[in-house]
Amino acid sequence: MSKLLNFLTLVGLIAFAYWMIKRYFRERKLRQEGIVIEQKGLRPITVFSIVLLSIYGIYLVVHFWNMA
Repeated sequence: MSKLLNFLTLVGLIAFAYWMIKRYFRERKLRQEGIVIEQKGLRPITVFSIVLLSIYGIYLVVHFWNMA
């Protein structure tokens, strides 16, 4: 189960990095065109931290469930 958790974390980090880079270039292109981008909603790092905490929480529940 630990290897699965490591794999899921790595996949999450890669997906997050890809999304942030894609978002950065899209926003840069819009700024060059003169379009102002307004931040609304949760920040990306907040969403990522919630996802990672959820993954680790599910891992702990499964781990303690299997111990019983």
